[in-house]
Amino acid sequence: MTSTEVHRSPRAAGREAVSAGLTERLAALTMPCPVHPSSHLVEAATAEWAHAMGLEPDPDAPWLAGRAFARCETRAVTLLARWLTLAARLRESPGAIGGLLAVAGGAEPGPEPLERAFSGLWRSCAPGMGDAWRARFTAALAAQREALLATGTPAAEEYPPLGRDAFGRYLFDLVEPCRETEVPEAVASSRQWRALAEAAADVAAWCVDAEGGRGYVSAAGALLERSTAGTAEEWVIDRLAVRMEELWAAARAVPALTERHGLGFGASREVTGVACAFLTVPRAYLEWLMRKPRYRHCG
Repeated sequence: MTSTEVHRSPRAAGREAVSAGLTERLAALTMPCPVHPSSHLVEAATAEWAHAMGLEPDPDAPWLAGRAFARCETRAVTLLARWLTLAARLRESPGAIGGLLAVAGGAEPGPEPLERAFSGLWRSCAPGMGDAWRARFTAALAAQREALLATGTPAAEEYPPLGRDAFGRYLFDLVEPCRETEVPEAVASSRQWRALAEAAADVAAWCVDAEGGRGYVSAAGALLERSTAGTAEEWVIDRLAVRMEELWAAARAVPALTERHGLGFGASREVTGVACAFLTVPRAYLEWLMRKPRYRHCG
């Protein structure tokens, strides 16, 4: 037995196993995300917008947007980065969401920075979208408010729907206006498309929770007090890997879904573009999580 083996703790050995399993199961993690060539411009524009709105800039927002939308127009990346900045602040101030819902319903924004910021972003997205999309977006925004204001820690088995609501699943609805397209409602409301959107939102939400040690990690910690399965972070990383596999499986069903709904070549290509973003957004969140000191060993 070598000295390295003598001094290796069970926790360290477990971490090595989790790291190997994650790399083997999510081979894409062995290569960094592509980065938008104008990411530096997006970062500057997003910070300038945040200051103008009276919000604290979030350096993670342009970092994520530049990887999630690496092959999109700079306008789309910048718009997504601004929404991500707003979303981060809403998680800290869920009481403000009521005012945002009023603005989405046609009310004038008040003086609060979050309402003013939302109003401008809403005007950039909503006019080009249909009633079904607006209903879907506002329902997800209302669900975020309810989830963030909920009390108590859910059981780990019950957490996923609450977790994606607290994260803000409307961020995935924003892929459509950012890309200047709209998924037909028959497709968007289908079981297969919902499976794709929910898996994407779960991965991103769990990454945010894992980085902050809350949400799913907290729920997992309560479960693992009665378990010998390992630490909460390892438990969550394992489930992230499983959820990414489910996400890829759901994405592979999209071509058959568009064919079943009779979409032509152009419409199918646009829907497929949205589905691809449902892969790249959580992929960016995974890389973001793996950069954090607590989870760097899993990268």
